[in-house]
Amino acid sequence: MPKESETMADYFTSEHFELLNRWRGQKRDGSNEEQNRAYNDLKEACQVTEAWAERVKDKLFPQGRVNIRKKPTNQGQNFLGYNWAKIYPSSEAPKELAYTVGIDAEVGFVVKIDLVDTQTEDADLRPKYEEIRGPFMASPIVAVLPAADGLSKSFSELVEWSVEAIQTFRPRYDDLVAELKLDKTLSDEDEAGDSDKMSQPINRIYYGPPGTGKTYELSKLFKREYEQAMTSVSNEEWRNQFISEKIASSKWWEGAVLALYDLGGKATVSQLLEHPFINAIAEAKGRKDNLRQTIWITLQERTIDESVTVKQRLRFSPQVFDKDENSVWRLAGDWREACGGLAALVDEYRAGAPFSEVLRRYSFVTFHQSYGYEEFVEGLRPVLGGDAVAGEIQYEIRSGVFKELCRRARSAPHQRFAMVIDEINRGNISKIFGELITLIESDKREGAEHAVSVTLPYSGESFSVPANVDIIGTMNTADRSLALLDTALRRRFEFVPVMPDARDEPGAPLAGLRVTLGDKEIDVPRLLDAINQRIAALYDRDHCIGHAYFTPLKKVSDGAERLVALQKVFSTRILPLLEEYFFEDWQKIRLVLADNQKPTLAQLVVVESLDHEDDLGRLFGGDHGLDTYTTKRRYTVHEAAFSNPDSYIGIYQNLSI
Repeated sequence: MPKESETMADYFTSEHFELLNRWRGQKRDGSNEEQNRAYNDLKEACQVTEAWAERVKDKLFPQGRVNIRKKPTNQGQNFLGYNWAKIYPSSEAPKELAYTVGIDAEVGFVVKIDLVDTQTEDADLRPKYEEIRGPFMASPIVAVLPAADGLSKSFSELVEWSVEAIQTFRPRYDDLVAELKLDKTLSDEDEAGDSDKMSQPINRIYYGPPGTGKTYELSKLFKREYEQAMTSVSNEEWRNQFISEKIASSKWWEGAVLALYDLGGKATVSQLLEHPFINAIAEAKGRKDNLRQTIWITLQERTIDESVTVKQRLRFSPQVFDKDENSVWRLAGDWREACGGLAALVDEYRAGAPFSEVLRRYSFVTFHQSYGYEEFVEGLRPVLGGDAVAGEIQYEIRSGVFKELCRRARSAPHQRFAMVIDEINRGNISKIFGELITLIESDKREGAEHAVSVTLPYSGESFSVPANVDIIGTMNTADRSLALLDTALRRRFEFVPVMPDARDEPGAPLAGLRVTLGDKEIDVPRLLDAINQRIAALYDRDHCIGHAYFTPLKKVSDGAERLVALQKVFSTRILPLLEEYFFEDWQKIRLVLADNQKPTLAQLVVVESLDHEDDLGRLFGGDHGLDTYTTKRRYTVHEAAFSNPDSYIGIYQNLSI
């Protein structure tokens, strides 16, 4: 595997491109020694391409797989003008579509989403794919690097270039899968066979010390699994999702305004009852029974007609409806001003799916001590302002973020949704989840073998959790260890550690990170590893220092500027964190920073007072009667040490790693 300091020329060379160009299309002759040498050289290039693909896969698709033809000839033993490896983002990815990385005799280094392994019966796929891809050299799903530019890069730089290119591809891989119909609609028989997959939700918690990139890992997961570009969504699908996300949570009178506006400003009650806006709101509120009566009362409560009976008893605001002698209801008065942006919402609905928008199928919350069941599942909320009857305070039952996500998930049963909970260990799990702690189990979900539903305490609705809802949490083990988590929670979740990564190899977050000043070079990966080894020995691994504290240094120019940045990290983040961990036990902090092993005072970060007895006398007088062995020694932080490269080098210099 190439080292950080080595260039790609040590692996891919200009000769590789010359050989690809010279021999492409020619049949291999085993008796031709020149061809045999070319064959062996190009076979080694295939191995480098495989390593390249594996590294990209590890960074973007840890659960994916790599396939590669390890020979420079095709099945007919003709030399190819390229080599390439296929990266499948998951084990379920269709074999016909893959990310590919490789070198090409004509264009250089290439990364793209490509159609591969198609059969004769799939011949119509290629024209569809090429229509989406567009011109090769100007395609939004193809990235090309001229050979000379690629050969000048290091291995890790080539990997980073590839990763950044893939992250900017539009449409995304999943969008292409849908557009090419590689995720074929299931028949009734297929649905029975696929039900196991859809009924196996993920309950997962990523845990680790602070600064290990848990949130970053989640952001990659969101983009890969729970986002979909609008370019792959039909207008009908988008409108259904739009209703589910932006309209279904509306109040009854808002729904009536939306429906009337969409119907041209006037309609009968019967027409309103058939409108998708009204039906979506009724489904979200669990109020499909007596829907006609509900809409009728809603219209009467907010009509400008003073003769309506209900208006003589109560006065609701705003008044935005009117009725003619034929019982046709219409929008009335200055309804646009009273209803804010409701009209714009309908205009957006009519316009259809925007090209650039991304459909996000996840909700994000952060748990804390005050967070409760009412915010997560459902609870009473005060009705404020124009929603309340004049002179009275009203309360209504509103769905919490998890219940609302479940409603969205039911409207798109073949898509996966995620409830993302940051700092899950900081909340009172029993209080927040309530009866849901049982419902989230895989075999208790909707449609599962042992499906369970409960009656919710506020709304009285029957509720269960859909199988296409994943629950993903993060927890900082420095705040609370796994052992202290609610037992019920631990039994229902799988736990994935995200630990500090101090590797110094291509693809690692701190790979090749150095701080150089003159002839002094601070090896940041070794520095972090040495600190964490000592913290694990003196405390535990849950309180190690995460690599994310140091990754911002990569964005700063090496030299004096990067040393200043490192100084700031240590003085304002690392040292205060160590103080917190060790309860200001400065002797242990000195051990972590190897101050007890450094040869000069200038290298010490924490300095111990050597004149302890004199200090006691100065503070308390000569006849203080204090035992110098039991009184606390005094320590000071040596600020000048933060700007001294040897202070950092001394932390790991004498440690065999």
